[in-house]
This record gives sequence, C-alpha cells and structure tokens, in this order.
Amino acid sequence: MISPVGRAQNLVEKVQPRATGEPLVITKARGLSSELGATARDFATFRDPKWQALTLAQIAAAMADGATSLHNLHRCSYCQEIGSSRLVIGRHPDAHKYMLAGLVEISVEAVAAHYLRHHGPMRKWYWRYAWALPQSFSLAEHTRASFHNANAP
Repeated sequence: MISPVGRAQNLVEKVQPRATGEPLVITKARGLSSELGATARDFATFRDPKWQALTLAQIAAAMADGATSLHNLHRCSYCQEIGSSRLVIGRHPDAHKYMLAGLVEISVEAVAAHYLRHHGPMRKWYWRYAWALPQSFSLAEHTRASFHNANAP
C-alpha cells in the first residue's frame, strides 16, 4: 500500500530549467523599454506632479542655458564652450547640437528619476528625496550656467 503523500509526489512533475534562456542584453533592453514607456505615460498623463514639475523645471533651465550660450557664441567669435560639455557638443556648437545633447541628457535623467521614485525602499527617510538627485544636479548646473552666460560681457 502506497501512502497518499508518496502517490502525490509521483504525480507532481519537477520543473526543469530551460536549456536556453534569454540573454542578459535582451532582458535589460526589455526592462529599459518598459521603463521608458512608463516614464512617457506618466509625463503625458500628469500622474506624478512632483516628478513632472522637476522635469519641466529641468527642461526650462536647459533651454535657458542653451539660448544664452548660443547668444554669447554668436555675439563673440573667439568665445568657446568650456567644461565637460565641450567633449559632447564641441567648442563652437550650433543649435542642433545643443538640442540633441539636451534631449538625451534630460531623457536619461528623467527616466532615472522616474525609476528611483517608483522602485526602491519607499519607507526609508532618505529615499523620499533621493529620486530627485539626478535631475536636481542638472537643474542647478543649467541655472548657474544660464546666469553666468547672461552676465558675460
């Protein structure tokens, strides 16, 4: 006579791991695309007002920085772009280089802030503010640069 437990163990199939799993690159790409979609959805539907206000402020600061930089570079023929941005956009950039670099910068930082805001230890006191760091540093630097450019001789 076989016990009911022994009979149940014979009926249950053991799950075997798949021999071919998805490569890490594909899983990371799917995760990134889903986070991009969630970020775009939340930005378009105003689901997170604090994050959206920070993103809009960052966009405004980057536009002001780009406009004042272009104004100074067109007014002064010997002036050059300095700092780390020179490596990306060149010494004497055009408007399209500023727009592309700003689009990439703001998109990456907005997705990073959105990810940090919605994933992580929400009950920790420091995490309530850590999500704003990627965009806050950029906002402060673009604001400082636009004031510097506006007051340049």
